[in-house]
Amino acid sequence: MKKIRVLIGFLLLSAPLSAQEALTLETAVAMALENNLNIKVAKNQAEVSANNATKGNAGLLPSLNASGGVNYSEHNEDKIYSSGALNFSYTLFNGLGARYTYKILNFRKQQAELTERFNIENTITNVISGFYQLSKAYDELDVASENLQISKERLLRNESEYEFGNINKLEVLNAKVDFNRDSSVYLKSQQSYEEAIREMNVLLGRSAETKIQLIKDASNFQEFNMMELKRKTLEENAEYLLKTRELREDEIAVKKAKSGQLPSLSLKSSYSYYENEIMGTNSHTQLTGGLTLSFNIFDGKRKKTEVANAKIQKQITEFELQDKKLKLEKDLINAYADYQYNLKVLALEEDALNAASLNFEQTKEYYHLGQVTSTSFREAQLNLVEAKNNKAAAGYNAKLSELNIKIVSGVLLEQ
Repeated sequence: MKKIRVLIGFLLLSAPLSAQEALTLETAVAMALENNLNIKVAKNQAEVSANNATKGNAGLLPSLNASGGVNYSEHNEDKIYSSGALNFSYTLFNGLGARYTYKILNFRKQQAELTERFNIENTITNVISGFYQLSKAYDELDVASENLQISKERLLRNESEYEFGNINKLEVLNAKVDFNRDSSVYLKSQQSYEEAIREMNVLLGRSAETKIQLIKDASNFQEFNMMELKRKTLEENAEYLLKTRELREDEIAVKKAKSGQLPSLSLKSSYSYYENEIMGTNSHTQLTGGLTLSFNIFDGKRKKTEVANAKIQKQITEFELQDKKLKLEKDLINAYADYQYNLKVLALEEDALNAASLNFEQTKEYYHLGQVTSTSFREAQLNLVEAKNNKAAAGYNAKLSELNIKIVSGVLLEQ
């Protein structure tokens, strides 16, 4: 009996005593957003695209170059030559190709921003999902601990009853078998919880061995309007918006390809200075300028092929956008239906838990009075454990389906 009590104490007090960090859902999300490497990469890529989206990079601004030099030679007499020049050039018209390039660069800037947002949403989704999995593992450990405590009390009670000769040895052995089985379940639950902690720490971008004091999410379930969700999905879903931006870029790409078939008009001007010092100074300046008109009469149909391919790519993107829209509508309907289903299941599991709790308390009272068998008590105990785990699982399934609605409709970052 002393060995049993030592084992019980080890099982129920084996949690680490080191300092633990309180972790809420909000702090987990904030920590992941700060540490996630994919978000940092996407942010830098967005900055690069923003830097590229300038008129100068698109060729809309003029070019001005300066050059100069001094040369010295010694032959029959010393000679010093110096010169300088300013060269100005500006494309007045190239079929609006530079303007289309500028628009494309701005579309790519928007796409990079949406990609950054998409990475943020993915990170938040993984963290929230991981947090709920961690909470579920915590609940299962808590239920296993409470169940082990019940089996402990039953075993100790039966051992005392046996010592006084009130029950036979078989009752003690049955209680010990059940206690050992519940001890094994508790240890497995503890192992699963610790693994879930390590998974969460990795999601948060820190050492897997960091200790956590979990503070479970207590937020209420949200109500959704299906019509509003459909509108939001097409306005806010990051993947859909990326595809719409891609289509707009393809439309501009067709116009840019066509601009290559038009003539080009450029302005060029130069101001030069020359000085020759031979026993004095001899210098002069010169200003030149002119317009250049160029037109490609025949290029082996390369421009025509470029226009044709740009139109085909635009059509491909249109098909992909239509397909994406249909899939989003389907995903939203499924997510909404799944959410409603899980809420109903949760309500049923709550009723089942209430019934199992009342049944267990009544059976426990009758068991202590000797009016029911240990088999009936054990059955009521296991039914209570199952009801608790089912209710917890139903709650987290409902939360995950709620999360899925927010992801599909693009409102995750609005919360």
